[in-house]
Amino acid sequence: MPKKLNTFSICQKLIFQYNLTLTHQTYNSSAYFRSLRDKTKKKKQTKKKLRVNGTQVLAGTHQPPDAMSTICTILSIILFSASWGGVLGEYCDNGTGECREFTSTECPVIFYNQHLIGPNNVKYCDEFNDIVCCPLPLNAQQRQQTIADTRRLFEKECRRYNDIRSSCRSTPLIVGGTKAKGREFPFMALLGTRQPGVSTISWDCGGTLIHPKFVMTAAHCLETTETKAQRLDPNFSSPKYVVRLGELDYNSTTDDAQPQDFQLVNYVVHPAYAEDDNGARINDIALLELDRNATLNEHVAPACLPPASGDEHFDLNAAGWGHTQNSGQKSTHLLTVGLQRYSDRVCSERLESRIISRTQFCAGSGSANSNADTCNGDSGGPIFVQHPSYHCLKQVIGVTSYGVICGNYKFPSVYTKVHLYTDWIENIVWGE
Repeated sequence: MPKKLNTFSICQKLIFQYNLTLTHQTYNSSAYFRSLRDKTKKKKQTKKKLRVNGTQVLAGTHQPPDAMSTICTILSIILFSASWGGVLGEYCDNGTGECREFTSTECPVIFYNQHLIGPNNVKYCDEFNDIVCCPLPLNAQQRQQTIADTRRLFEKECRRYNDIRSSCRSTPLIVGGTKAKGREFPFMALLGTRQPGVSTISWDCGGTLIHPKFVMTAAHCLETTETKAQRLDPNFSSPKYVVRLGELDYNSTTDDAQPQDFQLVNYVVHPAYAEDDNGARINDIALLELDRNATLNEHVAPACLPPASGDEHFDLNAAGWGHTQNSGQKSTHLLTVGLQRYSDRVCSERLESRIISRTQFCAGSGSANSNADTCNGDSGGPIFVQHPSYHCLKQVIGVTSYGVICGNYKFPSVYTKVHLYTDWIENIVWGE
């Protein structure tokens, strides 16, 4: 554990050391800071570079109360020297700072006091891109702590998942569908079945890893009339249900994938799940409990649940191994597609008897010039958006449920709204 420092004595020492009589003295802070870094580099033989905007900084006239306040603020920067992985706008240093660009406008407290802080005492969220952990005012720190204390458990887990990710691959999604790259969507799951005495797996549905031991999927992907004893019968010659994580192309052994296969110890279908004669479904959501925790890495990592408030999103992304057209073959390679959300009114008009309830939304290509859609085999897979705070994570806002015709913009597909089920999910996944 780090040795505690006497803040007041260090403040005094710094004041005497720098004499703080820099009346109207002009610094080229960038050049000064670089020179300090260069000296340190020679000692530590490091190769890291620092980029700072080269502006002239006027130190100003010394006034004792302001000086002490400035020095003690600087000291709060020095006292914590850990490296933070983060992006712009994220909180850092236990909520006492925020990741900001290293400029005079974004983080003046560090920028204008570089010569006092020293080159090795600046805390970085991303040193390569000059993003520093900029101290927040005390009232902002207290406000952030209050938010953190009231954050839902699944939201706290999401932050933990972000800390696990050392890197990520993210590329723009192309409307109409394109092949995903390895490690691009590490939360994607395949749900398959095996018949008695047969080793071949039929991959029928998709899913989303939301916890190292739980996958979220659609209820209609499972035998909802079976009892737990029937569906998990140990005398079954091979596991009926199989979940695969970390896959890219399930017919290839040379793709950028590291698949992990799991049996189920249980699955929970939403108690209010129902399907009518027209094929419409409601509460089409289920949770799969794996027989062990997944090994998290760049190929396998959970996605986040959305806030219970249910933020509105209109530019959506989908991924899956489903059919590439209405009567075509399934894709063995994971595909991605961009979708547009439709209004509830448009959904009801276009789907007619397949009524959209408040627990659902619909989405499609939004254009006659595009066939972007989810299709058979994509059921249970996620509709997701970029997480607003963590650039390596996605937020799952929907579960693929049903549609009429694949790839026809006049007939959007229907998805289950995840945010309305977060209480149910949290109780099963993170409950006692």
